[in-house]
This record gives sequence, C-alpha cells and structure tokens, in this order.
Amino acid sequence: MFSRVKQVISALTASINRHEEEFANRYLRPGEQELFWGMSMAEQRHALNVTYTALSFSGRLAIDIHRLIRCALLHDVGKRRGDINTAGKIMAVLAHACAPAWAEAWGRQGRGTFPANLRHAFYIYFNHAERGAALLSQVGTEPEIIEIIRRHHKAPAKDDPPELCLLRKADNMN
Repeated sequence: MFSRVKQVISALTASINRHEEEFANRYLRPGEQELFWGMSMAEQRHALNVTYTALSFSGRLAIDIHRLIRCALLHDVGKRRGDINTAGKIMAVLAHACAPAWAEAWGRQGRGTFPANLRHAFYIYFNHAERGAALLSQVGTEPEIIEIIRRHHKAPAKDDPPELCLLRKADNMN
C-alpha cells in the first residue's frame, strides 16, 4: 500500500531535468523520442525511475544495457498524454485489485463524457503494452524491443529475455 501512495505522490509532483531529457534523447531514436515525450510528465518520470532501478539491478548480468535502457524508457508509451489521468489510473488500479476480470472487461476505448473517459482510462490501463508495441512498430523499433514492451505485463515465461525480467521487477517497484 505504501508503494502505491508513493506512486501517487510521485505522479502529482513529477518533473524532469535537462540531464534526464538529454539521457532519454541519447538512447531513443527520433520516432521513439516523439512517443516518449508524448506521454504525460508523470509517465515520463515513471519511465525514467524504472530505467534507473533496472540499471541498478543489472550489475554483472549478461544483458544488453542499451536494450534495457530503451525498453525501460519505452515500456509505457501506449499511455499517451490525455488518455489516462492520475484519478483514472488510481481507480483502474483499485478496480484491478478488487475485481480484475470486471475491471478489464469494463474498459472501453473512446472518450467524451465522464463515464466514457473513465472507461477509456481502464482500457488504456489494461491495453497499453499492446498499444505501445503497435506504436513502436510504426516508428521502426527493433522487434526484440517491441516484444519486450508487448510482454511486460504478461506472466513470466521460461524464455523471457533478461531485459524483460529486469524491466518487470523495476516497473513493479516504481
């Protein structure tokens, strides 16, 4: 519960400094940069926090650090600015914790009225990984990174690449 409170505070106070902007731009290609900077400030901050946490776990593991950084920065690009606000995300997280099947089924793409916007937030919450993978495919991101983004909320599998395992762990902590 404490980690969720920390996430809310982080979302409400999110900011990024010039060095972090340069860091993200150094690792991302132009189309990927557009997707990254198209997320809300809170999601950008979250992605950077996930990146730093994943890097802290990488240690002596035989992984591609460049790929890990790109995956962590891009893992939530399916959440576009305006798709899901902090209140909608809180409601989706709570609904997912209490009634996951209902929460996922209730989500619907499309905005307009307050209920439609909330349903859209639920839709994005449950479908952002697939949506992000599709967006990354459109800008020419490598298939290995796209697959990691697509799978980052799926149950672990024996053939998961180490970058995906670290991404999941870091994402769950942030």
